[in-house]
Amino acid sequence: MGRAGTKKKKTARSSTKPGRAVTAAVLVCLCAALALALAVIRPWQRRIRPPEDLTATSLLVLDGTGGVMAQVEADTPRSPSSLTKMLTLYLIFDDLDAGKFTLEDTVTVTGEMATANGSKYGLRPGQAVTVEQLLAGAILNSGCDCIQALVSLSADSEEAFVERMNQAAEELGLEGSHFSNATGLDAADHYMTARDLGTLARRLVEDHPEYLDYSSQAELEIGGLEFRNLNRLVGADPRVLGLKTGTTRIGGNNLVTYARQGEESCYIVLLDSVSETRRFAETQELLDLVFGGEG
Repeated sequence: MGRAGTKKKKTARSSTKPGRAVTAAVLVCLCAALALALAVIRPWQRRIRPPEDLTATSLLVLDGTGGVMAQVEADTPRSPSSLTKMLTLYLIFDDLDAGKFTLEDTVTVTGEMATANGSKYGLRPGQAVTVEQLLAGAILNSGCDCIQALVSLSADSEEAFVERMNQAAEELGLEGSHFSNATGLDAADHYMTARDLGTLARRLVEDHPEYLDYSSQAELEIGGLEFRNLNRLVGADPRVLGLKTGTTRIGGNNLVTYARQGEESCYIVLLDSVSETRRFAETQELLDLVFGGEG
């Protein structure tokens, strides 16, 4: 007999196609990842509005990861004045790490070093000064005499050292910078941008955090010599750990600041403020905007 009268039992099938199930799973994972990312973003990690009465002609504010929080004319080349010394000192710390000389090594000050153009710590010809003392004099007092003494340990001449500075600038990605001296004297072929200064400041802190051992101190005494920080914010605002001041006739009043509050940090670059007082006041205002209040 035939089986025409026998009915086959159909197997139940899901109405959901495999592709849709996979898509739904992917969406769930993406939503979870987004929620996690939003959960770890700090509320202050955002863009801030520069003060309306800002007098600096160039400004850059970076968070600790290098993210831009504010910028004004950040890619315009300007005379960096003594902010130049951050690169000079970056290379000096490189030499220390390489064992080229030590903090205890001494330099006998020459007449040329003692009379170097620009701001001076006050070294005297014939004076024997340690590398550690020279670092303090360069970082806190912005002494061009101290810089020239340090350069004498690193290179045969300032010209040779400047060649190294320009090579280092290229390696560090300072695309809008060029140097003609190691101290920051005004010159047509000596310039930096606020963006490059922000990059340099980050590299200095990350590669040579020992720089902060000096720049974060309002005053230092080393081997009988006393040093006083030209950055008024150091000591006045506990968040501020330095970095460098700079002033020249063409460059104006400049300031690069590194600050930290808890686990968060920022870098502020101000170029060509209208006065020494304003560069500190404007930086203080920006710090309060970044961290959401006074320190």
